[in-house]
Amino acid sequence: MKTIIIDGLEWQAEDDGIQRTWDEAVEYANGLGNGWRLPTIGELFSIIDFERYDPACKIKNLRSSFYWSSTPYATSSSYAWAVNFSRGRVFNISKDYHDYVRCVREVIRKNENI
Repeated sequence: MKTIIIDGLEWQAEDDGIQRTWDEAVEYANGLGNGWRLPTIGELFSIIDFERYDPACKIKNLRSSFYWSSTPYATSSSYAWAVNFSRGRVFNISKDYHDYVRCVREVIRKNENI
């Protein structure tokens, strides 16, 4: 899997083109292993580029569409936060909706002997 690093996080360089419900997205991310997970809404927000649109994102090869975050909506357990990268807007949407997934993990650093 190709990856890119932005602000200390390792991101999938591309999504797999499959739209998933929120539960399916969580299962997909967990299935990648090695620390991969859905990004928080703050992490997704951090890659919005407000000087661009279609997509409004710092990452290439990102669709002008919705991407899931791991952050549930506080007032309703059947909703979660997502970003629409067409214009870089944040929405709370039903977990039954089908969105894309771009997983993230902490950068893995190897210990170096000095």
